[in-house]
Amino acid sequence: MNFNDYYNYLNEFNNINYIPNNTIENPNNNILNSEEGFKKGNMFKNLYNGYKDYKPVKLTAQSEREDMLMQIQEYSFAATDLELYLDTNPNDNNALNLFNKYLNKKIELINMFEEKYGPLTLNSNVQTNNWLWKNSPWPWEVQK
Repeated sequence: MNFNDYYNYLNEFNNINYIPNNTIENPNNNILNSEEGFKKGNMFKNLYNGYKDYKPVKLTAQSEREDMLMQIQEYSFAATDLELYLDTNPNDNNALNLFNKYLNKKIELINMFEEKYGPLTLNSNVQTNNWLWKNSPWPWEVQK
């Protein structure tokens, strides 16, 4: 998979599951989209309490690899925050649907990343009969 395939895939996903501005369809306006929640460190508008005059900023990736890692982190954060919410609100079907969408997107992105760049974790699906973990570049070896 190359850079253009990756962005075509993201655009295809956005057209199917997203409404404009990277927002998974969410009838409950209290839950932020994954990008906004990741920037603020909280998926819930009514629970976000900004620190003094600090304004959350959008992180920008310097490479396709960094972009994929940031998106994996974004969807992972969204799924984890919704998971914690669902522990105390197990009957919120909207939150459960969002959780499943974010979790599935995270898994898809991890699979794409590992297919292109090698294992992300020790229990990666790309591990075969050979121990691939040692072949992947370490973070300090990655060229920007």
